Amino acid sequence: MIDPSAVQHKIIVVTVTYGDRWHHLAQVIPAVFQQQIVEALVIVDNASSYDLQAKISATFPTHLDDIIVLTQHENTGSSGGFSLGIKKAYELQADFIYVIDDDNLPEDEAVLLLYHTWNQLNCTEPSALLSFRYRNLPNLQKAAHGEEIRYFHDKPNSFLGFSIGSLLKKYKKKAAKSIGQSTALLPQVKIQQAPYGGLFLPKGTIEHIGFPNEQLYLYADDTEYTYRIIQQGGEILMITASKLCDLETSWWSDANTLKKKWSVPLLEEGGFKAYYSTRNLTWFLWRNLSPNPVLFFLNGFIYLGFLFLMALVSQKLHAYSIILLAVKDGISGKLGKNPKMEKRV
Repeated sequence: MIDPSAVQHKIIVVTVTYGDRWHHLAQVIPAVFQQQIVEALVIVDNASSYDLQAKISATFPTHLDDIIVLTQHENTGSSGGFSLGIKKAYELQADFIYVIDDDNLPEDEAVLLLYHTWNQLNCTEPSALLSFRYRNLPNLQKAAHGEEIRYFHDKPNSFLGFSIGSLLKKYKKKAAKSIGQSTALLPQVKIQQAPYGGLFLPKGTIEHIGFPNEQLYLYADDTEYTYRIIQQGGEILMITASKLCDLETSWWSDANTLKKKWSVPLLEEGGFKAYYSTRNLTWFLWRNLSPNPVLFFLNGFIYLGFLFLMALVSQKLHAYSIILLAVKDGISGKLGKNPKMEKRV
């Protein structure tokens, strides 16, 4: 392992916060500086409901010179927030930028382990590393235990992840116990798409892929951003020894939602989260991964038909209408913040 005092590169952490989430951020800030090799923390304040700078000054007076707060007067979403934060870190001439959500708690030496691995493997740009978020993101958990994971990239012409071809293949296979229950962690796993949280970006990779698309506003913007690494011929490696602890679960993986009978997360949420996630993912898939438009729309017809039946059974027709609007806007490329979905996030 590299001695922290011997690290010659500039490493800056970037996070985005909003609303009233100080209870999370107050835990994350000290965990960031316990990493020893972090030179600065850039916090994008996406119109929080309290005075973030005052809280930091009162709670962490010894770190005032190391924390840079970028105050936004309106919530620009994850894409706008992370774009601004990564740009700032790049302008500060960071050699590596470690991106986390405001509820991602980096555990002991999480950043040092990534830096050590980058040097040990002689990684080259455009590539990136990723910490292991072991309490959230089920797909990444399965991948960490050696289970084969399918990505949107593996299913061209899929519609929101649904593909009639993949469905038929699935039914031909026998049900098997999840590998993740019994197989030891792999030290590193190649990932085809990654969240912002835990992403370790070298300066050279940013020079290849640019910054997040601010027009996506919320959801799937991290998928589109990290997909650029794959498009440019790079790779993303998840390093399982570098751990991030999620302080809360994501809405699409909430256990209370998923255990409901006839539950579909998009219909259960039925608001701005469902709209932006559906719109952005539809736009991304249609623009990047639909070489056969006929098959793409066939998959869409089948999947939307399934959702309609689920909406009838669960009495979620209003939520279904929001999803239809999102699909229409995604295919037509109508991005940005939708006034009809205006809600504090």
